Amino acid sequence: MLRARPGTAALEFALVFGMVVLLLLSVVEFGLLLNAKILVSTAAREGARKAAVDGGESAAALARIREILEAGNLKPEKTQVDISPAEAAFGSTIVVRVHYTYEFLSPLVARVVGRAFELDSELITRSEKVR
Repeated sequence: MLRARPGTAALEFALVFGMVVLLLLSVVEFGLLLNAKILVSTAAREGARKAAVDGGESAAALARIREILEAGNLKPEKTQVDISPAEAAFGSTIVVRVHYTYEFLSPLVARVVGRAFELDSELITRSEKVR
C-alpha cells in the first residue's frame, strides 16, 4: 500500500512553478524582442524614405529614425545609424543601416540566453531628389 509522504506536493510545485515562470518570462521577452526588431525595421524604412526624398543623409532622416525608436520605447543611445552617401544624385543608391542593441529585461532570461541581442536592419533605396 502506498503511503503519502509529507512535502512531496510542495516539492513538485516548487520544481514545476520555477519552470513555468521561466517559460512565461521567456515568452514575454521574445515578444518584446520581436517588437524591437519590427521597430528597428520600421525606423530603417522610414529613414530611407526620408533620405530618398532629401537626396542622402539629412537631419530630417536621422530625426525620423530617432522619433520612431523613441515612440517604441527603444533607447536612442543604444542605436547606431549609418546613411550613405551623404549626398546622392537622382537615381543613385542610398543605403540606410540601423543597428540596435537589445538588452533583456528579465535577469533570469538574460542568464539563460545572454545579456544582449543585436538587431540590424538595412534598407536600400534610390534618391529622388533632382538637383
